[in-house]
Amino acid sequence: MSLYNERIDVRSTTGGHPALFSWRGRMYRVRRVIGSWNGAAGEADVRLVRVAAESDRGEPSIADIAVDDATDRWTMRRLWE
Repeated sequence: MSLYNERIDVRSTTGGHPALFSWRGRMYRVRRVIGSWNGAAGEADVRLVRVAAESDRGEPSIADIAVDDATDRWTMRRLWE
């Protein structure tokens, strides 16, 4: 597992959760939302979403991604490959 705080580009959502996102030049398809939690990072309200995802190369992973509800910006927090 690695810790990150890097911006990701969410291309599609289903029910408020990401269905497809890109990070570091790779596209990931969300296979399943494992859980979702509300939290705070500094002064911004964020929602953390843990997903089972698959890269465009077919590599499975678990990712913690977060969205800042005020700006609608998504970030990669953790990735288990």
